[in-house]
Amino acid sequence: MAEKNPAHQFEDLYSLLCNEVWLRVAHHTVNSNKGRETAGIDGQTMRDFNRDPEGHLEELRQLLKTETFEPVPVRRQYIPKPDGRKRPLGIPTIKDRIVQEGLRMILEPIWEADFSVRSYGFRPHRSTYDAIAYIGNRLVGKGQNFQWIRIASQCLIATMSCNTLHTVA
Repeated sequence: MAEKNPAHQFEDLYSLLCNEVWLRVAHHTVNSNKGRETAGIDGQTMRDFNRDPEGHLEELRQLLKTETFEPVPVRRQYIPKPDGRKRPLGIPTIKDRIVQEGLRMILEPIWEADFSVRSYGFRPHRSTYDAIAYIGNRLVGKGQNFQWIRIASQCLIATMSCNTLHTVA
């Protein structure tokens, strides 16, 4: 709908989030994730949640329906990086993950219709490698010969100044 009619105003999206089937699909997706057994700040793992999935999903649905659901702070973990630094990681609770997934399921198709086909950041089925391939194909397509300078992976292209990138003819 968003792709066919960009001016369309979506209404009552919140009712999707409160829908029993929608929450089950969100739960299924979260339950399929690799880190599903990692507990959030409340200590609950997916194994705990799955002891009574129907009861937990109904409780979550009621909280959403009555607009009393409130996410809780994430549990902070620090993951060591190869260079010795540590990367912060926030681990939400199982219920928060299910709500986040439900929201992603609602909003992603709407937003995807508005994104440029040349946008690669944080998009489904797109990566940095796809962006580099696109740029490479555009450069080669113009008949110009370029040598690619390998840039260290920790550098973010989006934050680099124009002076950082150089081409060699």
